[in-house]
Amino acid sequence: MKHSALLILTAAIVATSAQAGSYGGPGGSTSGAAEREMARRMARVQEAQGAIERGDKLMADGDCEGALNEFKTALDLLPDAPMTAELREQVNHRFCAAAVCLARERAENGRYADARALLNEAIARHEECEDAKTLLEHLDDPERYEPALTPEHAANVSEVTRLLQMAYSYMNLGDYDNANTTFQGVLRIDKYNSAARRGMEQVELKRQNYFDTARDQRRAAMLNDVNKAWEDQVPTAIIQDPGDAYGSTIDDSAYYSQKMRNIIFPNVNFSGASIDEAIEFLRIKSRDFDTEERDPTKKGVNLILRQGAAPSTATISLDLKEVPMDEALRYITELANMKYKVEKFAVVVVPLSEVGDEQYTRTFLVPPDFLNSSAGGDPAAAAPADPFAPAGGGGGAAIAGRGTALDVLTASGIQFPEGASANFVSSTSQLIVRNTQPNLDAIEAFVDSLRKKVPQQIYITTKFVEVTQKNTDELGFDWLLGQFNIGGSARTFGGGGVSGNSANGSVSQTDFPFANGGTVIGQNPVTAGNRSGSIALTPDSIDGLLQAQSVASAIAPGVFSLAGVFTDPQFQLVIRALSQKKGVDLMSAPSVTCRSGQRAVIEVIREFIYPTEFDPPQIPQTIGATSGVGGDILGGGSAGSFPVTPTTPTAFDMRPVGVRMEVDPVLGPDGYTIDLNLAPEVTEFEGFINYGSPIQTGASDALGNPTTITLTENRIEQPIFSTRKVTTSVTIWDNQTVAIGGLIREDVQDVEDKVPLLGDIPILGRLFQSKAEDHFKRNLMIFVTAKLIDPSGQPVFRQKAPDTTAPIGPAPVSMDGGPGLLPAVNP
Repeated sequence: MKHSALLILTAAIVATSAQAGSYGGPGGSTSGAAEREMARRMARVQEAQGAIERGDKLMADGDCEGALNEFKTALDLLPDAPMTAELREQVNHRFCAAAVCLARERAENGRYADARALLNEAIARHEECEDAKTLLEHLDDPERYEPALTPEHAANVSEVTRLLQMAYSYMNLGDYDNANTTFQGVLRIDKYNSAARRGMEQVELKRQNYFDTARDQRRAAMLNDVNKAWEDQVPTAIIQDPGDAYGSTIDDSAYYSQKMRNIIFPNVNFSGASIDEAIEFLRIKSRDFDTEERDPTKKGVNLILRQGAAPSTATISLDLKEVPMDEALRYITELANMKYKVEKFAVVVVPLSEVGDEQYTRTFLVPPDFLNSSAGGDPAAAAPADPFAPAGGGGGAAIAGRGTALDVLTASGIQFPEGASANFVSSTSQLIVRNTQPNLDAIEAFVDSLRKKVPQQIYITTKFVEVTQKNTDELGFDWLLGQFNIGGSARTFGGGGVSGNSANGSVSQTDFPFANGGTVIGQNPVTAGNRSGSIALTPDSIDGLLQAQSVASAIAPGVFSLAGVFTDPQFQLVIRALSQKKGVDLMSAPSVTCRSGQRAVIEVIREFIYPTEFDPPQIPQTIGATSGVGGDILGGGSAGSFPVTPTTPTAFDMRPVGVRMEVDPVLGPDGYTIDLNLAPEVTEFEGFINYGSPIQTGASDALGNPTTITLTENRIEQPIFSTRKVTTSVTIWDNQTVAIGGLIREDVQDVEDKVPLLGDIPILGRLFQSKAEDHFKRNLMIFVTAKLIDPSGQPVFRQKAPDTTAPIGPAPVSMDGGPGLLPAVNP
């Protein structure tokens, strides 16, 4: 249909052109013009037809704007003539459809003005474009199109959709950080977007699963670190890795000194040269061999020759190879009987007679451990005396201070005339010195000698390892014996002893089995004098005071009993046996990271506050008209109150309980040894001891019998602390562990009690004996480990890797000629 329309149109154009060309003029000019016009019209029609085809294709692909432009191009190409009226009508119909399609897109994006303009244009071109008229009416309907919709809002909707898709994609890939960031980007555009919030919730849930797993892993690793701390470290093979050097100075004069050391002359050859010629040679050649300076205007060294009133007439002859500029200048000035000094902007060569009393200020960059830790300092002030604090005060031993920068430089042989000074700023590791130029040069040389001393961070761990073992073994026999006839006589009776001879106190029925009626079978003790349980094995004095307030004395438990009920006499045997083993392993390992030369303190403590001063108890001297005090207590006497004010604390003190470590490390001159001045301390609370006494008074009970009542316990309790502390200075190698203190103690208690005569009977005498043995062992070791680390926390010196290429030899053979520990390996 399209091709036929095009053929008809082309034929019509050709016929019209032929009619126009039938009239000939001079030279046939009319015929040529008609042919050209015919060709031009045919080309435009064919171009329009191509635009129509392209527009149809774009319309089918959904590109309304591209289709609209193609249809508009076709309309512009087609002439407005009767012959093309039908084709133009078809193109206008297509233009209307494309305009409506594009206007709908513009309206959905909030571009209402552009949509109306397109629809009006479509109606103007094609009055029968009903779709355009309908869409114009819909644009005015707020229920179909939101009046507040703007292009920015539509663009935000598209961006939000894209970001949500990207965020969920990140989440599916496990990239939770980018997913969360993308969801946040959605909320920056649409702060009420619930989909983004839900997505962030899902991300957090997935992160929570991971962090739960990470917590389990970290917890297992930390618990494993506790187990690892018990390991006895084997000394490691180490290698040294020198680090970068410090810059010695940070001012301009140091810049020139460093530049002259870096400039290397391949050849310096003089034969009878004057000082002027030599200095000029150095000045020119310094520009040529200053390879490290990038700025051409700063290449070379400024050299100034100042000969004074009597110029030097000495001649210079020397031949040097591969020499630094500062050394070449030193040789030249020595041959010329002169000297040089480095100033802020130049190097000045002056006569030896010139006195350099002028003082300059220079700043050097030095390592943090520039100050010698062994230098004297003011000792820490002593803490106030406290009878309940450990010796030396309750605050722990203080670390001695360091000397000053002036002390360090003076000890190095550097002179400081009047007006000279030296100060070390620890916060920036700067050494600020004011001195004469020769002394400044000496200080620079001294600072340069510290270049190999790289400031390292030092990770220090002090480990308190305490192992205690308490083994208790006891075996005893406890007898009760009733009355019996001796020799069948009705007049002579025998029996066990009385409870008064019991080392364990009165015989308690709870320590023996009961028969019916709650009566002990055989009530008279035989072996009650033999000690048992906590009565036989007593703790030391302080532990006894602490335990006496909480644990009552008890005999060992009975494990087996034998009773004779219908025997004559009645008896009962209780076997008391005990075997206990108790081990307590304590390990405290405070650690801290600090820079060399910087003091560090770590405290993991709880503040224990306890009273130190008390007001005495207040007891009224008069009680009123009545003198009885037992009315309310024992039911006798008169009823009346007896107010008593017990001992009241008035002043308190604080003792830190826990782990505290103060350390001042200094890296040694070889960059590998570490000098430690440390004071680790572990303080634990053991319990209270009551220093008070109860206040009692006499009274009478309901029957008028005298008795004693306690008005107040009047407790004055003071804490007992155990402290493990070391204050020492040691030198160790990197990543090595050394023992800096310890304690080995063993307490042995051996108890052997027996009934006289009966306990001496062979074999059977063991039934009348009680034996107890208690061994208490304690081993306390204090270790310190120091490790050099870089700012990333990695060791500065790596361990030497084992040589896996070395040949494997036979296994070692024991000294007695027997087989080695490992079987031999055949190569």
